[in-house]
Amino acid sequence: MTPSSTRTATVIVAVRNAGEHVTALAERLRDVTGLADVGAVVIDDGSDDATGSALEELIGGSPRIRLVRHSESAGVAARRNEAISLADGEFVWFVDHDDEWSSAGLSALLAHADGADVVCARADFRWGPGAADRRRIDGVAAVTSARSIEADAAGALLIGGELHGFLWSKLFRRTVLGDTPFPRYVSQSDVVGVARAFSNARVVRLIPETVYVYRREPGSITRVRTPDIGALESAHDDVLRLVGGRVSRAARDTFTARFFCLAAVKTAVRWGVDGRQMRVTTAAAVRRARGLALVGVARNSVPLAAAMLLLRIAPPLLPAAIRSALFCLDTLRSLRSRSIRTEQGAVGA
Repeated sequence: MTPSSTRTATVIVAVRNAGEHVTALAERLRDVTGLADVGAVVIDDGSDDATGSALEELIGGSPRIRLVRHSESAGVAARRNEAISLADGEFVWFVDHDDEWSSAGLSALLAHADGADVVCARADFRWGPGAADRRRIDGVAAVTSARSIEADAAGALLIGGELHGFLWSKLFRRTVLGDTPFPRYVSQSDVVGVARAFSNARVVRLIPETVYVYRREPGSITRVRTPDIGALESAHDDVLRLVGGRVSRAARDTFTARFFCLAAVKTAVRWGVDGRQMRVTTAAAVRRARGLALVGVARNSVPLAAAMLLLRIAPPLLPAAIRSALFCLDTLRSLRSRSIRTEQGAVGA
């Protein structure tokens, strides 16, 4: 990429076994690097299918796309850290190979980047083809126009769950990430990187644009059958260390209840772990729940405080309650999607 005195960005993709998504990935990369002063770093993390050779063929000749291939897998966190060291943009945007993103999303982020260290936009989650098979998963709902806040306030939003630890809905000034922002956890390294960027930033800008759509795919790193509770707990501790120092005890306890205790059990339920793993997961959640001041948690969320109380007094009941709640939620979503598709079919008839 040609150096520029104006704003630049590097798009970062760590990919492994992209399969049928390779062609779409190449098309998206060509689209986004068509913007002025935008380049990309693509790292193949030891794919054992044809991903590396296909990428070589499809994008190998592009002067704005740097492709690095590895024979062994080191994990997404290590490859993202490596890509940062190769990036030459003032800003970086992390994307995944199997999601929906484009030059329009990056343009929206860059349009608000002047004077900001992190730009936080919105992202959606899509689990099906219909209009109802989509919901917002990141972005401050109350933000209807661009707003600048101090980094401490952004950290409080992360602790409070109004902002989430997804990378792809955010544009980072490269210097606030540091050299190795992502710990080499099996999962949850993203949120630690976001917290680290907030801790190093001065100005964070919130914008209402939706710039990314995450699609549920069977190969997603978070869709493993045996969740790494140790990684979740370590990420929890890292986030509180990085951005939790200036929030209240109630806010920290609410974060622990939501991010670790409830999430650990919910993830184990969602992915159907065996009885032994469920007991291990629940026990880890109970240990953390016992240290929470539930009155403070209740001020922020009565249902969350009730879940923590249940976890304390009758741990096996929480997985059962979550299982029932998820079944109802999935059923309602399915019925809503079916209803909308039926209505659309009637209109088109």
